[in-house]
Amino acid sequence: EFLALRLVNGNGCTGRLEVFYNGTWGSICSNRMSQLTAVTVCKHLNCGDGGEIARDFEYGRGSGPTWLDHIECTEQQSSLWQCQSDPWNAQSCDNRAEETHISCTGRKEATSPATFAECPNSTSCSDREKLRVIGGEYGCSGRVEIWQQGSWGTVCDDSWDLADANVVCRQLGCGSALSALSEAAFGEGTGPIWLEKVHCKGTELSLWDCPAKPLFGKNCDHKEDAAVECSAPAAFCKGEAKWHYPQRLNSSCLSRTHNWAAGSTRLSTPIILCIVLGALLCLVLAILAGQIQRARAQQK
Repeated sequence: EFLALRLVNGNGCTGRLEVFYNGTWGSICSNRMSQLTAVTVCKHLNCGDGGEIARDFEYGRGSGPTWLDHIECTEQQSSLWQCQSDPWNAQSCDNRAEETHISCTGRKEATSPATFAECPNSTSCSDREKLRVIGGEYGCSGRVEIWQQGSWGTVCDDSWDLADANVVCRQLGCGSALSALSEAAFGEGTGPIWLEKVHCKGTELSLWDCPAKPLFGKNCDHKEDAAVECSAPAAFCKGEAKWHYPQRLNSSCLSRTHNWAAGSTRLSTPIILCIVLGALLCLVLAILAGQIQRARAQQK
């Protein structure tokens, strides 16, 4: 399941902290939580550059799971998903009094329209628009990135294999996968690492249909960014990927893609030999049939 974060029973920037995991909203425990973690939550939600943990529990008690505890953020982390925590557990808190209540303050960062031009938000984008590959040619090879919580992030290469890469390539309209690459083969990404341990069967229509583990903590870094190399770049020079690589749709791209397409249909030597031998065989059979027919006519 993909993650989401919210503050409930307040005004959207104050409230009880909840996380969406495994199909269910649940609370987050406040043990070891510092003001710096509260600030990270507020920045993550674009609710200002300041925040504090409310101690009076004015935003009520939750009723679902208590998913996480012992979250510890540093100043270098701008997203809660990058912070260290205990493993996921539906009963992380000993009691509801440990649930986290946060009040955000300070200056909100202005969101430029261009920031979300490719993908306005995670609810209105199609699955295809929330997936891209970066760093390769034609838009059909590169580091795999997904759109989540208002930003692009990478996928950890743990368990990354050809079945996962096939789903990515097919979802992007790039044919089948030639290889599933690991260890930041197309360079290290920036920002969050949204997923690890993706387990596709290879038949799924979308990466979103594959089981995966949301990354929370320090189990992976950008040296382990997953990547793909797909078989068919041609479609991406025909305008199907303008939402993501408009700067590459030029005559050079079209020319090189045409050459690639021509090369993929070029007949190989074994195929030519088979055609020639087949034609010769047909000719020999035709001559034999003619001779047999003439022999029969002479006998009559």
